[in-house]
Amino acid sequence: MASEIVIGIDFGTTYSGVSWAVNGGNKTIRVVNDWPNPISTVATSDKVPSKLSFQNWKTKNWGYKVDFKEQSLSWFKLLLDPKNKVGQESDKVLETVKQLAALNKEPEDVAADYLRLIWEYTKEDIRKVRGDDWADIYTTRAVLTVPAIWSPSAKDKTMKIARKAGLPENVSLVSEPEAAALAVLREKTEDGSDLRIGDCFVVCDAGGGTVDLISYKICELNPFQVEECAVGDGGLCGSVYLDQAFEKYIRTIVGESQWKGLRLKSKQKMMHEFEMSVKRSYAGDSQQFSVDLQDVEDNPSVGIDDETITLEPSTLKTIFDHVIGKILRLVEKQIDEVRDRGSDVKAILLVGGFGTNRYMHQQLNVAYKKTGIKVLQTNGGWSSICRGATMWGLEHSEQYPTAKKTVVSRIARHSYGLVVSRTWEIAEGALEKDRRRGTRGEWRADNQMHWMLRKGEKVEEGRILAKTLFQSVQVGFFDTGIQYFSDTLSYCADNSPPLRAEPSVKDLCTVHYGVEKAKLYLESSYKDPTTKEKWRDANFDMYVQLNAATLDFFIEYKDKRVAYTEAKYKEEFS
Repeated sequence: MASEIVIGIDFGTTYSGVSWAVNGGNKTIRVVNDWPNPISTVATSDKVPSKLSFQNWKTKNWGYKVDFKEQSLSWFKLLLDPKNKVGQESDKVLETVKQLAALNKEPEDVAADYLRLIWEYTKEDIRKVRGDDWADIYTTRAVLTVPAIWSPSAKDKTMKIARKAGLPENVSLVSEPEAAALAVLREKTEDGSDLRIGDCFVVCDAGGGTVDLISYKICELNPFQVEECAVGDGGLCGSVYLDQAFEKYIRTIVGESQWKGLRLKSKQKMMHEFEMSVKRSYAGDSQQFSVDLQDVEDNPSVGIDDETITLEPSTLKTIFDHVIGKILRLVEKQIDEVRDRGSDVKAILLVGGFGTNRYMHQQLNVAYKKTGIKVLQTNGGWSSICRGATMWGLEHSEQYPTAKKTVVSRIARHSYGLVVSRTWEIAEGALEKDRRRGTRGEWRADNQMHWMLRKGEKVEEGRILAKTLFQSVQVGFFDTGIQYFSDTLSYCADNSPPLRAEPSVKDLCTVHYGVEKAKLYLESSYKDPTTKEKWRDANFDMYVQLNAATLDFFIEYKDKRVAYTEAKYKEEFS
């Protein structure tokens, strides 16, 4: 059996990280941290900016090599999920959209270009450690992380981007908070932390674009295993929304007309200063900060003097509270969810780049100090997601299929089901408008819901949902080719999903499949008593496999996979 290298990739809104490990021996995880950085005074960094520049329609620079003077594309990850409208209003994203149009590229194209560069550099890092012939010795597996709140459409898009970028053929997705939790909780078992069976933790993964919350209860200590103990939650309130609020404030005090006239380089340098200095150091106290904005006119009444803008503590508090207030409400809701399920939270673990923010830690600490819930920032929190992705890949390796998994079960965030037809006698909640005649002359009720999985239900790793469907077809002896069918998988965010297809039931994706007409002709035929038309009923078994962050579909006809199965996701998802 060939040895395997597992690569974990945290593709982030503002920064991205990569780690890898050989699936054998002590499985030491190596974080790539020597990213090309021509101007840095620090030799290493666990992450690299998710940024690109182009020249003559080709990639010019990426990561730290992108200069302030260049027009760069950044925050393009925010454009991959159609439901994310908030972040698409910022100057940075609008500039990216404008450049995409000029380059005749879609966000998916740029994301693939960026991931391709990340992957090429990672291969070079592996070569330095494992030798020039590493690709002949090892097979490769990549694990890419995605926000837990992303729509299935965006996750499906990410898989296509990974293939376009040339990542290993064996690629999987895992949610960012689950990856972060794997790294952080595993390390807590190794550093002597007082962990007990039944302890519950809320993991708050605060990144650049999204904030995801996930809660786990320890169910085994040796081997260390946890189960999700509440319905996960999240929101679009990552650190880029601080940048956006800050930028909006500066535009207001400078004036829209002057702002538009300032050089892009000057604005980018100011935003970089806010990100690297103010955003990371602000702790909610009376300390005054300032940023430089070249060529801006003096206006002492709003703190602008000699191309320097003074930021008053009250102003910064307003900017930070707007975003961090949303995070505090998400954390409170998650803790309440854990309590409603009969458990108490022992600690809140802050991970992700924004999770290292001092003010966020302070505000959460103030909120939960009297409850006894600890608020903990972790070592290496910035690289926890990519390290956790590598750990997840090692656990789910095909080389060791019996390996114990750290996360043994999850909690469904939505209900999933199919809109079906039932005989009128057994239909529940049917309306008169749902009634119709079936092909056998019987009265049937349309718009009935068959729920395969309900929100809040425990989902074991790799669980497969199954439902037998029937399709009435008209095929003749001389018919050839493929008869195509489609079924739509629906979802509902309600705690108690309805009996029929009410407005709260939304389409998730449509599964298309086909069967040879000659095979369908072998089914028994019957005549519609009303129309006298000849029909045949074919039974199909639909299976939906629930993976860490994706859904896989397959259809069987007479215990054999059908020739063609494809799922096309709807863009809308909430």
